[in-house]
Amino acid sequence: MKQYEWLEKRTPRSVDELRLWSANPRLNPEEEHIYLTDYAQDLLSDEGERESFLDLLKSISTMGFIPADPIIVWKNPNNDKFYVAEGNRRVLALKLLRDPKKAPMAIRSYVRKYSQKINKTSIQKILVCVAPSLEEAEWYINQRHNAASLLKSWSRIQQQRWIASLYEKYKDDIDKMIAITSMSKADIEQQIRILKIKDYIKLDEVRNLLTNEEYEKANSHRFSITILERFISYADVKTRWGITYDGPNVIVNANLESFYKAYAELIKRIVNEEINTRMKAEDAPRILDSLPQVVLEEKGINISSKNDDTPQSTVEQNETTQLDVPPVTPPKPMKNDPYRSRLILDIYTLQTTDTKLRNIFDELKYIPLKYSNAISASIRIFLDIAIRDFIIAEGLDSDLCKCYKCSLKEVPLQKRLTYLKDNKLKGDAKNIVEKLLNTSNEFSLDVLNGYVHSSSTAYLSKQFLNRFWDFLFPLFEVLLDIKEIQE
Repeated sequence: MKQYEWLEKRTPRSVDELRLWSANPRLNPEEEHIYLTDYAQDLLSDEGERESFLDLLKSISTMGFIPADPIIVWKNPNNDKFYVAEGNRRVLALKLLRDPKKAPMAIRSYVRKYSQKINKTSIQKILVCVAPSLEEAEWYINQRHNAASLLKSWSRIQQQRWIASLYEKYKDDIDKMIAITSMSKADIEQQIRILKIKDYIKLDEVRNLLTNEEYEKANSHRFSITILERFISYADVKTRWGITYDGPNVIVNANLESFYKAYAELIKRIVNEEINTRMKAEDAPRILDSLPQVVLEEKGINISSKNDDTPQSTVEQNETTQLDVPPVTPPKPMKNDPYRSRLILDIYTLQTTDTKLRNIFDELKYIPLKYSNAISASIRIFLDIAIRDFIIAEGLDSDLCKCYKCSLKEVPLQKRLTYLKDNKLKGDAKNIVEKLLNTSNEFSLDVLNGYVHSSSTAYLSKQFLNRFWDFLFPLFEVLLDIKEIQE
């Protein structure tokens, strides 16, 4: 095709100057992606994606970068920068191999190991296909599913997010989307509908019926949407829940309160793995009977999670109208508030391959501070594991063991901190460690050790524990991949 002649021409471009595409469907659309670590952390959050990405790093390091599958870029006219439309994983791998210190802490030692095995000059520039615009690259993006082994295909929900983004971009122009994706109108509308149903999770009436943990799992782009899609597709479900379709729109002919209760219970069971991919059509009536009953009504309501200024009274008067309920807006968390009820705010996430460390971090988000003994001991354990993982990730374990003439396991936390203070840490992180090692300091390692080895009940107030954590937090931000979710 003449319009795709640009695919036949490959131009050398600097890897360092290529920019990753933040709208890539592989990425969580709920998160902000600014730095390399943001992109890498997102990929690593799924175990399957993580293993595939590590294999890609190893392959490039040992076999070199094989340009069999084209890297597609386009030039943004607003800033004259080149963005990667296709090949983001490969470009990310190249960037990290060229500059391992930008890798997430969880894989930094792995990246450094393979970075040392490759001639970085050989991956300074790569050949790319420059599309005239992002719109003209979209056709090729849809062909990625015919890629080779190292070009990993999208998941079901990633495909659906891509279709939804095109639907929004082209103002509901189905014909334009058919031309780009080569999909049928029915397939496109089906994918948009199930995403709209999945997004009911964001409505206040549904979210308030879920625990924080259930909501996070349900709202994640890793949510098993295929289970939800299969369940909603059963005829019995659509009939008893009053679900009908109008093109890409979903109409609910039911009392919304009863519908939300049944829907929220379904989501609970999916995220808690009580309903899984082994579900069959004959299971639908049994599952439906066990869920709260949905009360059917004559009028149809098109549910959306987007904001709308239509007054409620007007919505109720219309026979078939759009009921827009804004997503829940939680109160803004107060950072460094010594009177907060949880040690770690929900706005923080931790990316790590250390299961115990991640579990402690997540549990400290939910355990009330009235359980001060458990929380205080957890802070000490969390610091110990964080220091150990940092030493290993930075490749310092060998030198540290030589310094103290024993194995890493035998080096106490105090000596590990001393070594890092003298040989690695700088700025605020170094100052925090110096204060920790000072026994006369209010927030000292002696106090932390007392939480585990002493019977003293001193320093166990909610305010003190919150302040101690806030004191340590800048150090943890250096030691670990802790990210703040932007509103």
